[in-house]
Amino acid sequence: MKDRVQRTRLRDRAAEQLLDMVISGGLRPGERLPPERELCERLGVSRTVVREALNLVEARGLVSIEHGRGAVVSGGEPKAVRDTLGLLLRVQPKTLWELLEMRGILEVEVAGLAAGRAGPGDVEDMRIQVERMRSSIDSPEGYVDADVEFHALLARAARNGVLLTMLEPVVDLLRASRRVSAARPGNAQRALLEHERILDCVRSGDAEEARREMRAHLANTARDIEAAIREGMLESGEKEST
Repeated sequence: MKDRVQRTRLRDRAAEQLLDMVISGGLRPGERLPPERELCERLGVSRTVVREALNLVEARGLVSIEHGRGAVVSGGEPKAVRDTLGLLLRVQPKTLWELLEMRGILEVEVAGLAAGRAGPGDVEDMRIQVERMRSSIDSPEGYVDADVEFHALLARAARNGVLLTMLEPVVDLLRASRRVSAARPGNAQRALLEHERILDCVRSGDAEEARREMRAHLANTARDIEAAIREGMLESGEKEST
């Protein structure tokens, strides 16, 4: 009994480390995790524990185990993404909220600077990403890619290399949270309108309004993520009680 409890703990910890590897390593849907032997060495556990951990992660819909290919990152269905975020918060509880807080500090000013410095080419590039978001409104992965690119273009339009350097690593870390936010009903449409308003401010050169719109957008994003996590916890609780 004691050995089984110990192995379960090892499996759960290994599953969380695998999740962290996917998120922090920026692995996208379709990409493979390292082979079992390498995972055993990196995680410091036996092949049996690695296989059980992979099965646990697969059961959550985060990876699929394919014959001849090993573990492959799945496509990011809403429930799987919410589970991913919930597990990440258990591994690094403060990380997501600290990143959102940092976005609130940096990206609000980025929007203001971009409104004062963006050229016609910058505005056109951002408009294209907004249109990509519109055409991908029912396709979370495509929508999130366009969302990420919009914010990257906004940062480039601010013409501040230090800010750009600080924001670039944050983009991929928050990709999972963007998937959660976009997957909840109605959120993608609302966020699209928010991006359009930010773009309008940049196009018209209204720095203060751009800051205000970005601040509102990030506040709504934080609320969406919190609600998604709450729903995931509620669903988990309901399953455990049945």
